[in-house]
Amino acid sequence: MPRVKSERKAARRAQIIGAARACFARTGFDKTTLQDVFAQAGLSAGCIYNYFSSKDQLMLAVAQERHEDELRMMGEGLETSDPINDLQQIAKKFTDGYLTPESADKRRIALQTWSEALVNPSILASVQEGLEQPRAHLAQLIRRAQEAARITSKLDADAIALTLIALLHGSMLQKLWKPETDSVAQFAVLEHFLRALESK
Repeated sequence: MPRVKSERKAARRAQIIGAARACFARTGFDKTTLQDVFAQAGLSAGCIYNYFSSKDQLMLAVAQERHEDELRMMGEGLETSDPINDLQQIAKKFTDGYLTPESADKRRIALQTWSEALVNPSILASVQEGLEQPRAHLAQLIRRAQEAARITSKLDADAIALTLIALLHGSMLQKLWKPETDSVAQFAVLEHFLRALESK
């Protein structure tokens, strides 16, 4: 019985986060009210307040889900013997997950989260954590490639990781501003950048 109750609570929490995500993507964080989330979820205010006490908490939960998805993508690329291929696969997963027409809502919410981080310390802390963990994973992979003499050791692994993340974040922004941007062509350029890092 406790397991069923726990699963039911997890499902209800996911329902509320999904409703908040839909509202944020549709009208933006500032214009979304808790009443909008109540209506989207089809739940009473009292029910939702059992899980989240504010709109900030909902945005943090939405951001946390995205960070967990990104970490899963990163983690899946740290097991093989070919670090260059691992980096390419991580980039491909990111492209498939965030640069397709179907992922437009993810891009909108990411941009709103980054903007809110400029004025909201709790959101800023979440964004910083969300950046630090993928950076650490990528830097670990890059160092392994440098130790195997597959990637140049002339460049700092942390700087390479941050630059790759910046390229991917920039691609998300471009896709928001200009949805017809060719993500396949951009990925081909990114692959070329990754090959340029190989030791000669």
